Amino acid sequence: MPPMGEWQEVECPARLDLSGGWSDTPPIAFKHGGVVVNVAVKVDGKRPIGAKVRRIPEPHLLLVSTSGEPDCSISTETICEDLTDLEDYCQPHAPGALLKAVCVCSDLVCLSSPLSLKDQLLKRWGGGLELRSWSTLPHGSGLGTSSILAGAALAAVYRSTGRSYNTTSLIHDVLYLEQILTTGGGWQDQVGGLFGGVKVARSAAQLPLRVEVEQLSLSQDFMSVLQQHLLLVYTGKTRLARNLLQDVVRSWYARLPSIVQNTEQLVINAEECAEACRQGSLSRLSLCMDRYWQQKKLMAPGCEPVAVRMMMNKLQPLILGQSLAGAGGGGFLFLLTRDPQQKERVRDVLSKIQGIGSFSVHSVELDMDGISIIQKSSEHPD
Repeated sequence: MPPMGEWQEVECPARLDLSGGWSDTPPIAFKHGGVVVNVAVKVDGKRPIGAKVRRIPEPHLLLVSTSGEPDCSISTETICEDLTDLEDYCQPHAPGALLKAVCVCSDLVCLSSPLSLKDQLLKRWGGGLELRSWSTLPHGSGLGTSSILAGAALAAVYRSTGRSYNTTSLIHDVLYLEQILTTGGGWQDQVGGLFGGVKVARSAAQLPLRVEVEQLSLSQDFMSVLQQHLLLVYTGKTRLARNLLQDVVRSWYARLPSIVQNTEQLVINAEECAEACRQGSLSRLSLCMDRYWQQKKLMAPGCEPVAVRMMMNKLQPLILGQSLAGAGGGGFLFLLTRDPQQKERVRDVLSKIQGIGSFSVHSVELDMDGISIIQKSSEHPD
């Protein structure tokens, strides 16, 4: 294990899902197989998601979650001194629930052990742990924040306790964590933020589920063009991803023909999207993006708020393709523009629309590294 007090810090990009989302979601993925194309991105030049962990002499768990931009961030601090303090890890809205789930999923502590939390921590790790996580993205962004955050926190815990892992193992750890957290969801978010660049990820129609990631080898010219034509618009609308997920799974279990057929089309479109990226074709990529948005709306009716439809209609002359990120319902809208460097023009168009509320426009930069280890330090956090 690293020395007491030495931070193990990791940071991650966000992800944009270009095609195939929902096909990666259990139980759909078990039956049909899943294929997703997504890309790791920095938002306004920064990796927005991270976590750091250190061992501390006090035999307790100090969990701190911070969200929002630094000048207006909100932090939640939770101290766990007894095993009962961790028992609400399966209630997503409980204080520190995600970090509590990280502690359980990573086998940092065992809730069924006859030993107390204090004794477990002293016996196994020589003291307690301090876990800090952060995201500068708005809540419900659609950019895969919670899954990527879980992956970052797990990696930092493993490093601080002297255990090994690889990126593929983190993907499956996060999938398990989200099941015990009861938020559910698929595997594509963590693939998007833990692996860098543009990639196609697949899981065969089988159990146990195994995700395999193919990082697409793209020309420097295409990556440069893609970066210049991608933009993010925060719609200011609250997403209800968990509700959408439950509705989609119910519809799939009901074997509605439209849902079953659409699930198969999601996989086909994702493979076409991967080929468009390999060929460096923005026009083919935009067709796949638009088709993907129609597929999302069929999977989850109601995922397109009225204000978002107004935005998309007004932006149509400027763009090749567009889609709400993630499950839809709000969060970030991502655009593939006809011309490069359209940030100011997009902002100008949106500012003239009546009744859409607050919004913001953000630049996108492809992140080729994915999850990254930050230089260790022993200093106290700010």
